[in-house]
Amino acid sequence: MSKPWIFMGVDRSHFSAKLRPALRYKEIHHVEYPPDNQQIAERTGVGFVPVLFSPEDEVFQDTTDIIDVLEERFPEPPLIPEGTDGVLCRLFELYADEFFPTVSMRTRWAYEENEQELRRAFGAFSGDAARGNTVADLMSSYLPMLGVTAETIPAIDAHTDAMLAALDAHFAEHPFLLGERMSLADCTLMGPLYAHLYLDRVTRKKLYDDALQVCMWIERCNRPVPGQMGEWFKGNYPDTLKNVLSLIGADAAPLLRSLEDVYAEWCASNATPGEKAPRGITQYKSTLRNVPFAAAVRTYVAWKTQRLRSRHAADDAETQRQNREVLAAAGCEALLEAPDGAAPLQKSGFELIFS
Repeated sequence: MSKPWIFMGVDRSHFSAKLRPALRYKEIHHVEYPPDNQQIAERTGVGFVPVLFSPEDEVFQDTTDIIDVLEERFPEPPLIPEGTDGVLCRLFELYADEFFPTVSMRTRWAYEENEQELRRAFGAFSGDAARGNTVADLMSSYLPMLGVTAETIPAIDAHTDAMLAALDAHFAEHPFLLGERMSLADCTLMGPLYAHLYLDRVTRKKLYDDALQVCMWIERCNRPVPGQMGEWFKGNYPDTLKNVLSLIGADAAPLLRSLEDVYAEWCASNATPGEKAPRGITQYKSTLRNVPFAAAVRTYVAWKTQRLRSRHAADDAETQRQNREVLAAAGCEALLEAPDGAAPLQKSGFELIFS
């Protein structure tokens, strides 16, 4: 048997939960190990999980990049469709990776019962209760950066309830987000929905009580059988999916656009081509469901939005028209237009640089 890929991840890690279904769906020979923090730091220069090592000992970090690599090296079965379905995959990746942490970090750390359980869980996983508390302290400190405050929690919760109801209705009629086959859209939404909401005590009960179809979808994604799957929608989108997209457009898209507008203003005096981009640069202000909302401007969010536009720009004129039509109907069309002055970003190794 050939040497396996080595996946270092954590059960309650958002991005580990995003990558794991992709590896299983593509039926890639791999083993999963707990993170070797020293090795990860030495090989990547950052301390983030998950990390994937190839049989040739290449190292990959950042699930967005990793899934692109897997799609190139293991094209069958594909995770990223052609056409507008593929653009929607990138939209779901932007939403799940860069907006939904506001939801999943609120539910994880703003419920006392969840926090108590997580501190014990982190201690159990690391084999050191004190280290578990240290990790929990660090993670919970991110709440203000993500815009989670006593004032914004009701609006965040309202979005959560509406999205879970919309997803539950969709999965009652369709096994996956984009039809009869799993895609990147499912993998990326699995990040917060499985690793946070499905594994954390308070929200696990909420899912079982109020969104059982979402629970069934989670189980399908965690144990995919690609040979038994059908086709993607290929542009024929049902109302159930349109309702999900409209919630992204109403609640997430304005915040993502506000962040990018402030990023563009900052770039005018601070972005130098070839230089490393700082992870956070300032703060943006917007509203979520008519509630004032402020959070950190993270350059990674700007990069992920640029990737959505790049995917759209790679399509032919007719497909671009369809992309705009679908995203406009959902209230997300503004994400396809770069704000004036926004410096392009690209990856160099494991860092973002201005290009």
